[in-house]
Amino acid sequence: MKNTNTAQTDFIVTTTNGTRWAETGASFGEVRRKFWGKKAGMTIANIERGSLFTHEETEELRKEKIELSCR
Repeated sequence: MKNTNTAQTDFIVTTTNGTRWAETGASFGEVRRKFWGKKAGMTIANIERGSLFTHEETEELRKEKIELSCR
């Protein structure tokens, strides 16, 4: 049985071509495994803790998404 109490953290995965992707996970290893499973064929250049967007940008995107879904 898996431990579901591990805290998820935001990570930024940078590929060798410079594209940045957001991923969540409990550790760097978990993020590497999850990313490779989704984006097969892309080579990871760097993984760092952090978020692609600020809290304000995230809220703005959420509001835009809600507004568009109501149309």
